[in-house]
Amino acid sequence: MTKVLPFLLLLSLVGCAPAPEPAAKTQDASAELKPLIEKVLAGWATLDVKNVAPFYAKDAGLTFYDIAPLKYAGWAEYEAGFPKAAAEWKSIKLALNPDLQASRNGNIAWASYTVTFEIEPKQGEPMKGVARSTDVFEKRGNDWIIIHEHVSAPMPDAPPAPPAATKKK
Repeated sequence: MTKVLPFLLLLSLVGCAPAPEPAAKTQDASAELKPLIEKVLAGWATLDVKNVAPFYAKDAGLTFYDIAPLKYAGWAEYEAGFPKAAAEWKSIKLALNPDLQASRNGNIAWASYTVTFEIEPKQGEPMKGVARSTDVFEKRGNDWIIIHEHVSAPMPDAPPAPPAATKKK
């Protein structure tokens, strides 16, 4: 009996534990985040980081990937580096394509989308293309803030292979 009593006591305590909360469900956040993403793109199109700074978290240790250079470690590095990367640009146009997909789970959201861009350099021909982006947002107060960003452009298509040489027999 002395061995059974502690077991019964433990079993009764387990029955008193609260039921686990159901897992939060991921929700479509495309309509909610699209206007914000469009504001961010409009801010970058001014080539002035002050116009996008309010949309990015300033926490130490966050990583932001851009087309050039490869990586920014934290907002301060991004804020200092982007003007150098864009120093030879006269302008940039950015247009969100219709493929935006965004989801949220609680106070975290993520979005992936492509952007059509046209960069007009101070000298030379305009560069046109499509870039892809993934943003991770955190809800802080009433605002969604970007806590991670990954922007990249696809590699250019490889030139066609030369025709195979024919062997003479």
